[in-house]
Amino acid sequence: MNKFAGAGLRGAAVAVAGLLVLSACGDDEPKKAPASRPPGGAQPSGPAAPPVQRSSPLPLKEGTGRLELTALSRTSATTVTGQFRVVNDGQTAIKLGYSLADPANDKDRGGSFYVSGFGLLDARNNKFYRPLKGTDASCLCSKPPETLAPGASADLYAVFPAPPADVTTITVATPVALPFQEVPLGQGQVKPLPDQTVDPAGAQLAPPSILQVNSVAEGIEQSVDEDADNRNVRLSSDVLFALNKADLTPRADALLKEVAQQIDASKGPTVKVDGHADNSGNDAINQPLSQRRAQNVADRLKGLVTRQGITFQTAGHGSSQPIADNGSEEGRRKNRRVAVSFPKPPPPPAAPTSGQPYKTGDKQVLASGKIEPSNGLAYEINNLHRDATGLTTLVWTLKNTGSAEVDLNNFERNVLLHGSYPTKRGASTGGVMLVDPAAKMRYWPLETSAGPCLCSGFTNDAKEKLGPGDSVVLWNTYKPPAQLKSVEVAIPWNIKPGANATGLTIN
Repeated sequence: MNKFAGAGLRGAAVAVAGLLVLSACGDDEPKKAPASRPPGGAQPSGPAAPPVQRSSPLPLKEGTGRLELTALSRTSATTVTGQFRVVNDGQTAIKLGYSLADPANDKDRGGSFYVSGFGLLDARNNKFYRPLKGTDASCLCSKPPETLAPGASADLYAVFPAPPADVTTITVATPVALPFQEVPLGQGQVKPLPDQTVDPAGAQLAPPSILQVNSVAEGIEQSVDEDADNRNVRLSSDVLFALNKADLTPRADALLKEVAQQIDASKGPTVKVDGHADNSGNDAINQPLSQRRAQNVADRLKGLVTRQGITFQTAGHGSSQPIADNGSEEGRRKNRRVAVSFPKPPPPPAAPTSGQPYKTGDKQVLASGKIEPSNGLAYEINNLHRDATGLTTLVWTLKNTGSAEVDLNNFERNVLLHGSYPTKRGASTGGVMLVDPAAKMRYWPLETSAGPCLCSGFTNDAKEKLGPGDSVVLWNTYKPPAQLKSVEVAIPWNIKPGANATGLTIN
């Protein structure tokens, strides 16, 4: 098995299709953690224990464990193998259950109790690589024990599709634990774990699951949606035009000059311009009005863009394609828009970074305060780090300073406060926004094209309630512009603003 995921097994060793069913050959018996192992991820003694590269708290309903990264290597031209260890160094048993599974579709990726929720986040290229699976939908990853006794540990693995060869560091994300940011991608084989019985080089595999990573920046005048391939600039019709008019305002010219510069930096030959309205009034009027508005924006962009060979395609949609709930004024404002779509410009060169990713046990407090409507929750901002890919990770701590248990399912994006809500995920910290107070722009946490937020989740077996005196460390990821340094963090509580941490610097 030393050539697992590298040159690969040959012949009969992979001929049996049943090898793909990892549950039949996994080692679900947890190990006892070494008694000398200190909390925080220090390397255990003994030749059989691999070194710990990173460690992260694992907040679960029954208690807090620890997730460790022990290996991450390009084991072939097309695969990356990650090895992990989950440790219970508390006093009570912890239930892993669904906490490590794919929050979007765990059954499709080998079953509810596999580590199918682990993934590699390539923020430069806006891609998220999920574990490989066989043609029978079995995950090339471990099935951890459902529960872990005090002092026990379990070694886990996952085999991922490989990112492009020029990607040398990457972020490892899981549904619950804090992400491991800026992890160097090693080269070469890693010693397989006992349940690593499938060689991806010889096995029958389903197409790799590589998700788009979506980022959204919202402002009063314009908003920007971006994925791995395309950029969509949504310009507010309230700024571009007078009420029920299609003639461009003076302010529209300045906004369109900025969009034209982005189109010039893009490599694509086609730009789409789409006009949209809210559901007020009659679409017999809104439809042709949205078409005229789209055409006038396209005509102005043609005069501003300097790159040759670009074709502009225009369309008006009236109120037929809302992006927000028309039941609120905020939602209707978002729906009144002209969207300019084009291939995403190449990413800028890597920016120098001055800070460091969060490390388990870091006591740094950048800001703190109360979440007012929550009846006792206090927050601390512990880390706000941007790496060379532009990925910015927020690490923050919640503590219950009150006398009653508090439900944490109140940090999600919602219609009344944000104008829209997610439809493909459970409760998470997806409503915690990074805010540029100068430009009046707010940045959503990153999301995958499958729906889940790349942020802390509260579903299944993750900790979703805090008792009096309890605390939990949470995380969110963003991708703000490289030049943005001074920010605020807006924390909602249900449908109301909960807290606003000011004076923060991305480092």
